[in-house]
Amino acid sequence: MYDVTLDGPGLNGLTYYADRPGELRNIVWTAALAQNKPITDDRDMIFKVGALRSDCDITGEGTLRVHDITVTVRDAKGCEGYAGADGAPLGDSRACDGSCRPRPRFTREAAFALMCAVDDAELDASGGCGPCGLETGQMCAACGKCNCDTHEACVRPRLL
Repeated sequence: MYDVTLDGPGLNGLTYYADRPGELRNIVWTAALAQNKPITDDRDMIFKVGALRSDCDITGEGTLRVHDITVTVRDAKGCEGYAGADGAPLGDSRACDGSCRPRPRFTREAAFALMCAVDDAELDASGGCGPCGLETGQMCAACGKCNCDTHEACVRPRLL
């Protein structure tokens, strides 16, 4: 039904597939939680997600801003990701020609990856290093760089 794209700091257009309204709501709720800004007015957010779906159903695309993340919903068109005749639902004559990929679902693993991406982007923006998980004050005392570097030439300060 819907291709859902998340854009924001460090996300680079993550795209998921939602075939039910509940899946779309889960993506929006997780986008808010990943930013450590939980949704406090459930009724209002249910209304906004419903309006997002309606916009997509009417115009082919809908957009919702969830704090720093933009959620864009589009009609899912084309192949549904069948992996050949054996991958089609039982009794279904449709089959994929092999040129497509299955659409990614928003699983628990995807929710965790979203939260990590948002956290890494926040660290990068504050002067830290997202991949290392280091904040600004945790960089190497000798050179000021993160753990992404080998530090072979760094002279460690002596502890007294």
